[in-house]
Amino acid sequence: MTAAYEAHVLAPEPPWGPLLAAYIVLVGLPSGLTLVTWPLARRHSHLSAGIDRYGSWAALATLLVVSVLLVADLGRPERFHLMITRFDNLASPIAVGAKLIAIKMFLLAVLVYGLERRRRSPDTAVVTSGRITSLLSGALLLTSFALAVYPAALLSRSWASPLAGTSGSALIFVVTALLMGTAAVLLVVSLLNVKEGDHTSTLHICRRAVLVLLGALGVTLSFEVLSLAGRPPDRLLLAAMLTGSLAPVFWGLVVALGIIAPAAALLLFPSHRVIVIISATATLTGAAAARYLLFAVGQ
Repeated sequence: MTAAYEAHVLAPEPPWGPLLAAYIVLVGLPSGLTLVTWPLARRHSHLSAGIDRYGSWAALATLLVVSVLLVADLGRPERFHLMITRFDNLASPIAVGAKLIAIKMFLLAVLVYGLERRRRSPDTAVVTSGRITSLLSGALLLTSFALAVYPAALLSRSWASPLAGTSGSALIFVVTALLMGTAAVLLVVSLLNVKEGDHTSTLHICRRAVLVLLGALGVTLSFEVLSLAGRPPDRLLLAAMLTGSLAPVFWGLVVALGIIAPAAALLLFPSHRVIVIISATATLTGAAAARYLLFAVGQ
C-alpha cells in the first residue's frame, strides 16, 4: 500500500457537499433583501409600495429554494420536520438554521399577505395595528440578521471550512448578504423599470448603497488577509486563497469582477441602464464567490 493511498484512505471525508455550498451562498440573498428593503422603504416613503412588495416576494421565493437545498442535503427529507419542531437539538447549527428559516418564512408570509391586501384594497382599513406591524418587522429584521451571521457559526464547527472560523468571517458574511440584497434591488429596479415611487431616486439610492458596501467589502477582505498573515496555519489558508487553486475565484470573481469592475462602472456611468444591470449582476457574483471561499478554502 503506497503512502498516497494510505493518506487518501485515512483522511476524513469532508462533511459538506455542493448542496450545502449552494445553501451557504444563497441564504445570504433573502437575508440581505430584508435587511435592505425594509429600512429603505421605511426611510423613503415614496419607495415603500414597490420595494416592500418586490423585496418580500423575492426573499420568500429564495427561502423556498434554500429550504429545498437544506432538505435534500440532510438525506432524510421525511424527518426534516423534526429539525423545526424539536427543541432538544439547539446545539446543532443546522437545526438552528432550519428554525430561523421557518420563522422568517412565517413572518414574511404574514407581511406579504398584508401588503397584497392593502395593494388590492387600498381604501380598506388596515387589519393589523401599527404596533403589531412594527413588532413583526422588528422580528423579521432580527431573524434576517441572524441568518446573515449564521453560516459562520455553522461552518466554524467543522474542520472542513477553517477559513469560516477566522475572526473576520462573520463580518464578511454580513457584508456580502447586504451587498447581495442591495445589488438584487438595483438589478430588479433596472430590469423592470419599477413604476411605484420615484424611479430615478430609487436607482440613485441603490447605486450609492452598492458603492458603499463594495468599499466595505474591500476593506473587510483587506483586514481578513492581514489577520491571516500571522500564525503558520492561517498563512496556509491565505496561500490557498491568494496563490492556490482558489486564487482565480478570489482575484477574478471577488476582487476584479465583484468589486473593482462594478465600482468603476457605477462611478463612471451612473445613469447607463445596461451598465447598471451588468454591474449589479457582477456585484451579486462577486459577493456569492466571497461566501463560497469562506466555505471552500482549506478543504
